[in-house]
Formats: sequence, C-alpha cells, structure tokens
Amino acid sequence: MQQLLVNQIKIKQLTVSNMENRTNEKPSLAQKLKKVIGNINVDVFGYEKNVTRNIQSYFDRLAKETGMPKDQIIIRIFRDYGQISVCVHRHGKRIKQIPVSELVTLFTNINPSGLPHLEQKALSGIKDFMLEYCKTHLIHPDNLHICILTAQNQVIVKGVNRTDEIGTIPLTVLIKHFTK
Repeated sequence: MQQLLVNQIKIKQLTVSNMENRTNEKPSLAQKLKKVIGNINVDVFGYEKNVTRNIQSYFDRLAKETGMPKDQIIIRIFRDYGQISVCVHRHGKRIKQIPVSELVTLFTNINPSGLPHLEQKALSGIKDFMLEYCKTHLIHPDNLHICILTAQNQVIVKGVNRTDEIGTIPLTVLIKHFTK
C-alpha cells in the first residue's frame, strides 16, 4: 500500500514536471503510468489466488490419476528442440506429457480450444519469459526448466538449470507472461 502511495506521488511529480517542461513530444498518460508503475506486481483482480486454486486442483487430479503423492509431483516447462514442452515429473523421471492447452487453462482460467490465438499468445509470452530469464542468469535456453510444485497448500515456481536450482520465480510473474 505504501508503495502505491509513493508511485502516486511520483505520477503527480511527473505531471507537474511535464507541465513545466512543455515540449512538442509529450508522452501519453499511459506511457507515464507504465514508466512509474511498470514493476509493481499487484494482484488487483485476484488472478494469483485463482491460479493457485486451479493449480492445486490440477495437482489433486494428477495425484489421483497417477497414484503419486501430490507433494512429489513437479510440472516442468522447458524447451525441447525449440518448442515448449510441458511434462509431469517425479524424482527426475518424466511421467506424463501435458498439452500446452491445459497449462493455458491453469493460468488463464479459459479453455483455449477453439481459440488457437490464445494458446499461441501464451506460448509466445512463456518463450519471451524464458529467454529473458536465461539472459539474466546467463544460461542456455535449452537448459532452463520452469518447475511448478505444491507444498503446504502453496504453489512454488522454481527456475532450474538442468538439475541446479537457480531461484524462485514469483507466480505473479509467470501469470503475467501467460496472459501477456
């Protein structure tokens, strides 16, 4: 909340500053707002809560289908010959391939069947995220695995370089790229 107030003050300062420095090239209000609050991750519409619930339900279903404990299931998103692949893993072994459309449904709560542009848009967002993440962490894109797992009713997303954990990825960041 305090961060939001600080950003509102910055917006007012930008507006006053631009009024004083009138130039022919005025940035639009949308551009000003993007510049000031571009890095804020606020879950205004409750997407993170809905996505967390969707993922928890999906893991429950996978646990019933496979007979595996829910806390041993890992969904891995990775590049395979340049294409995005999604699989269920347990103890490093691939158990099941997941269609990308199911992953899109988890993150957007919209079934993409009949809407191929939605699936392509989500794939593009994920590819962009993976490339950015790889550049930031100096790893080859084919070595990156985004791992989604659950523990104690929380969804955890990890970036992994083959088998070495890089770090935790906020779920909101992944949602942002799925819905980009």
